[in-house]
Amino acid sequence: MPYTIAVIGDSIIPDRPSRDLIIYSRSSGLNAYYVPISRISVKVDKDGALAVIRDRPFKVDGVFLRSLGVLIDVETLFRRMITMRLIEGSGAVTINPLDGLLRTRNKLETSVILSSRGLPVPFTIGTEDILYAYNTVKGMGTAVIKPLQGSRGYGAIKVDDADVAFQVMKTLLTIRKPLYIQKYVEKPNRDIRLMVIDNEIFGCMVRVAPAGQWKTNVAQGAVGKPCTNMDRELEELAIKSVEALGLIYGGVDVGEGKEGYVIFEVNGSPDWAELTQVVNKNPATALVKAMLRRIKA
Repeated sequence: MPYTIAVIGDSIIPDRPSRDLIIYSRSSGLNAYYVPISRISVKVDKDGALAVIRDRPFKVDGVFLRSLGVLIDVETLFRRMITMRLIEGSGAVTINPLDGLLRTRNKLETSVILSSRGLPVPFTIGTEDILYAYNTVKGMGTAVIKPLQGSRGYGAIKVDDADVAFQVMKTLLTIRKPLYIQKYVEKPNRDIRLMVIDNEIFGCMVRVAPAGQWKTNVAQGAVGKPCTNMDRELEELAIKSVEALGLIYGGVDVGEGKEGYVIFEVNGSPDWAELTQVVNKNPATALVKAMLRRIKA
């Protein structure tokens, strides 16, 4: 009997990485399919607790966990978290593990963990105190106000006027959104995305922002180019970042600041269409091998 692998995400229709994982899993002889996490329920009875789909036990050998959802409330997140804990507790190998994915979902926690390991991150505050935030932004000169969770650069705002920042921050606090603020790092019109899988650099690309733009996300119009200057320091920063967050794989975004490299973000469920095109290989191939090594161990 072939091993059974589920790719779990938030959307009803699988995204590109999820489809890649299914294709390469099946080509490796695995029984693979996609399931939205909203379809998996928790059942608790006299025999205990387990994850089910329409009262049928959800039992697989491995899970590629792509997303718990972004635009969801806390109660939905709690339900999905315990669902995944039951699946992990049943013995299913999970890539990425739930706790690691949660750490990367919380950008403030990511910054705290990386800093505690001595890894370079921008000067950052996380607060709900608008006076503290206002005075801090004044001292930053130029600041970036970001959503605490999110991706693709959506919702990130660069401000160089503390009073403009005050109006933005007041609006966020009015709708009960905490403030996550970083000092803007002066850099070339690019950053570096490294994909780490199993403590090795799988691939690297430079993301070049459109003319006049500061965001280097591909979703914001940036274009991926081959890395030509990857050095050992850069490799070690990426590998140590993924390891510090308890991930098996991750996309690490690094900027070239005036004082050296700085880690902007670590994504625990990165998109990889642009990277695949740039490096001419698909991360799904390495991820399926990582899954098989763990299942067979």
